[in-house]
Parts: sequence; structure tokens; C-alpha cells
Amino acid sequence: MNAYILGVCGAVIISALAAILLPEGKTGKFINGILKLFCLLVMLIPLFAFLRDYRVPDSGDTASDIVLDEGFIDYFYGQMAEEEAAVLDEKLEEEFEVALDVRIEWNIVEYAYEVSKVTIEIENFGMYGDDEHILVISEIEARAAEWMNVSSEAVEVYERQ
Repeated sequence: MNAYILGVCGAVIISALAAILLPEGKTGKFINGILKLFCLLVMLIPLFAFLRDYRVPDSGDTASDIVLDEGFIDYFYGQMAEEEAAVLDEKLEEEFEVALDVRIEWNIVEYAYEVSKVTIEIENFGMYGDDEHILVISEIEARAAEWMNVSSEAVEVYERQ
């Protein structure tokens, strides 16, 4: 610390002596500015030393060191599935004019949300007659598979008994 203080004091004294000896024209102002920058640089030397010695600790393989909060992931993806089910329910009810109950089953695949099964229970067919039920069920199944981006085998549509 003593060496640092002596270095700063020496830089200031040298700058002051040089400022006294400098001419008063544009050259004197220019050299005076350079001397001020020199004093500032001498004062910042400990900061440069700190940055030079600073090293980011090597943590190794970060993927194996990170422990994810499984409870939070389950909660978050569960909420996401409920929101997607509500949106799908609304779209299907609007398009086909039937009363539905939609449930989405999901899996975590490499910490990513993936829809595994969509179950749609038709509560009320509304204006459709008895003969049109089978056609409506297949259309709902196809549309749900398209909107959820899953295969038609992953979508199950049935009528409430």
C-alpha cells in the first residue's frame, strides 16, 4: 500500500512540476491534459492488477452439476397443460358447437414439455343427430391432433354415457 501511495504522490508531483515548466499555448494545454491522464492511470493501476488476476472458477461439466427443482417443473408444466386444454376446449366447442371436457396428459422429455395424450369427453352433442355422432367424433379427433401437433392415435374422443 505504501508503494501505491508513493507512486501516486510521485506522479502528481512530476505532473505539477511539468505543468509549471510548460508554455502557456495550445501545446502546454495538450501536454497538461496528457499529464492528468497519466495521473489517472497511475491511480487505476490496482484495478488493472485486480482484473488481470481475476479468474472465473472452472466448474467442470455444468450439465451434471445443476439440480433442477422437479416440483416446480411439474407445477409449471401442469399449469401449461391446463391452459392448453382450456384453449383447445374453447376452440373445439366454438367450431363444432358441442359441449366438451378436454384433458391433456404430458411427459417431461429431457426437461421439455411434451403432450403424450389428449382425452376429449363429449358432454352434449347439441344440434347433431344420432347418425352424425360418429362423423363429429372423427372430425374432433382430427382437428385436436392437428392443433396439438400430436398423432391421431394420441387423441381419444368419446361420448359421456
